[in-house]
Amino acid sequence: MRSCSRVFAALFFVVIFLLSNLGNMASAVDSAQSSDPCCAKSLLAHDDDADTQTRLNNGEVVVDLVENGETKFVVGKIMIDQPPDVVWPILVNPFEFAGKICPRMKQCDVIKDQPDISVLQCSIYVCFLFPTITYTVESKYDPVNVVEFKRTGGFLRDFRGCWILRPLKDGTRTEVLYSMFVDPGVPVPKWIVREGVKSELPHTLKGLRERVEEIANNHGIPEAKTITASSVHAKIAQHP
Repeated sequence: MRSCSRVFAALFFVVIFLLSNLGNMASAVDSAQSSDPCCAKSLLAHDDDADTQTRLNNGEVVVDLVENGETKFVVGKIMIDQPPDVVWPILVNPFEFAGKICPRMKQCDVIKDQPDISVLQCSIYVCFLFPTITYTVESKYDPVNVVEFKRTGGFLRDFRGCWILRPLKDGTRTEVLYSMFVDPGVPVPKWIVREGVKSELPHTLKGLRERVEEIANNHGIPEAKTITASSVHAKIAQHP
């Protein structure tokens, strides 16, 4: 029975984390009341403790809970042995996630594409228990540093967070942080949230690391189709 419950939890949070995996991508009232609605400022000001640093250096994914005002964000961290300007164009490219980092993501349509902001409409397939889910997400970009995203339509009542790239070892390595707050709009037992996070978040971050390493080591071909934030910010990083 417990194993069946865990499977259900994983399936439920596949939906949530596939939405968040795009990483480019609240109730609006709560966001308006907070000066840091996506938790980016709080995370940028926070340093890792010694235990977290050791675990990240050993290749682990570290998952934690961070309170930002009255909102609790799930935060995941992973270390990638590549500089931020190598990670950035892959992280912000939704077409790298579709079919590669996130195979369940089936379609991504660009509604708005500017260097500092994008609006995307995406569709994912979860499993036979769920229909295809379509959602709209708005993302704001700080070059080779932060992506703040929020849901503007579709599945979930409230969904927001950020991706942060933190350079380490004189810029030769990158600590990737992902934070997310989600309100599915229905009562969900806390153990389902815990099991879902435990099951899905590490897969997302490890998938990103594997894709970055694959491209950086010339074992993979970068996706030709992308958005402006990816190419423009990559050039800024290479030629400061």
